[in-house]
Amino acid sequence: MQLAKPLKYAAISGIVAFVGLMFGWVIFPAILKSQLKKEMALSKKTDVRKMWEKIPFALDFKIYLFNYTNAEDIQKGAVPIVKEVGPFYFEEWKEKVEVEENEGNDTINYKKIDVFLFKPELSGPGLTGEEVIVMPNIFMMAMALTVYREKPAMLNVAAKAINGIFDSPSDVFMRVKALDILFRGIIINCDRTEFAPKAACTTIKKEAPNGIVFEPNNQLRFSLFGVRNNSVDPHVVSVKRGVQNVMDVGRVVAIDGKTKMNVWRDSCNEYQGTDGTVFPPFLTHKDRLQSFSGDLCRSFKPWFQKKTSYNGIKTNRYVANIGDFANDPELQCYCDSPDKCPPKGLMDLYKCIKAPMFVSMPHYLEGDPELLKNVKGLNPNAKEHGIEIDFEPISGTPMVAKQRIQFNIQLLKSEKMELLKDLPGTIVPLFWIEEGLSLNKTFVKMLKSQLFIPKRVVSVVCWCMISFGSLGVIAAVIFHFKGDIMHLAVAGDNSVSKIKPENEENKEVGVMGQNQEPAKVM
Repeated sequence: MQLAKPLKYAAISGIVAFVGLMFGWVIFPAILKSQLKKEMALSKKTDVRKMWEKIPFALDFKIYLFNYTNAEDIQKGAVPIVKEVGPFYFEEWKEKVEVEENEGNDTINYKKIDVFLFKPELSGPGLTGEEVIVMPNIFMMAMALTVYREKPAMLNVAAKAINGIFDSPSDVFMRVKALDILFRGIIINCDRTEFAPKAACTTIKKEAPNGIVFEPNNQLRFSLFGVRNNSVDPHVVSVKRGVQNVMDVGRVVAIDGKTKMNVWRDSCNEYQGTDGTVFPPFLTHKDRLQSFSGDLCRSFKPWFQKKTSYNGIKTNRYVANIGDFANDPELQCYCDSPDKCPPKGLMDLYKCIKAPMFVSMPHYLEGDPELLKNVKGLNPNAKEHGIEIDFEPISGTPMVAKQRIQFNIQLLKSEKMELLKDLPGTIVPLFWIEEGLSLNKTFVKMLKSQLFIPKRVVSVVCWCMISFGSLGVIAAVIFHFKGDIMHLAVAGDNSVSKIKPENEENKEVGVMGQNQEPAKVM
């Protein structure tokens, strides 16, 4: 039995609508997901791998220094007054080198190198990097604080060492040019013959702390970022490629061959999250991101804040902070014990970098209010000082990122050192940095062309197929059954009731409404 033509057309139209529905909501998403799994993995052939190895554009690296305006008063115990100077703007170029793959366990090993280029034209108004900044002498205070933590009984010897190395300073502050303390370095004279300074310099050379370059004639050059600039980081980082499971892409599994740190307690020694340069796809606002920071020896877990957009692409914003170590069970393992945790918003880096430094959000944003009371001149603002990242959720691509961290030090008060006996003993800011990323137009266009334009085209085609298919079915059915429909319509008309007169004989009706005889002609 053959179907009538209209019914054939209805069947074809139904198939078209069904195919559109299946392709748009089942087949294409599966194809897209499969393709993304291949493209987002760190295999050699992918664009993501190329960008991951060498970011083809510079990141924004801004540094803000705190200038102390009442150094003499602070030396006598006054509350510090600071004025922020910055930003000093640098281009930051990132690259991974000595890359090695291990297909067996789906990992990739690398070292990293960062290059910083100063751009005065993009820095704060009039800043050249030659500005003289008054700030706590980081090297001097680090020496005193390290001895205070490790061997407090040796503070008297440390006092003699500081006097010998720094030529009997009158206070704990240094007056230094911005670029000198940041990159070029300041000279520490270790060419001493006295026992205390010579012993201190010998210990420094043995331990080789971060930021130190050893020069001829027992001279040390100290800077905050100079050693890091254009040099290969010696640490070997191992991350998952994501070929076997794309949701593992970029996840840190080992550093220097060790699958755990030996810095903190318990779970805080675990590597949790990616290396911060790549993230898994298919993110939802319910997902909690994780990234590991080698500089801070810890993982961060940003949380979803709100939906945003960037250059016409829908994004999800995630935010983070330093945390409250004393009251957050997940963070207490960063402390020796909960009662020894620093105030809210502070993290003690001593065990991580072997230097007595604290990190916080800039201007102590979201920190203990007491921190702000101990320093004048700070104005925390979530928009200017918060940590935030905007992700494109399907591909997991960071579109915009602002990572901001402040470094602080304690102005140690100790009766055992003349130089420190009147200091306030509070934690004060030194500088803060902002590492920023904004995906440029070239890569936004590439993302749109590879992901969103095909998705929109498929969506339009599928909706057209569903619409025309549905309309075709309706039209074909109506056409096929039009005879029956007309018959029903006519039958409906014939069934209308008619009202008949009581007397069906023809009667003449007079003008006045009464029956009359015809007029007689005379």
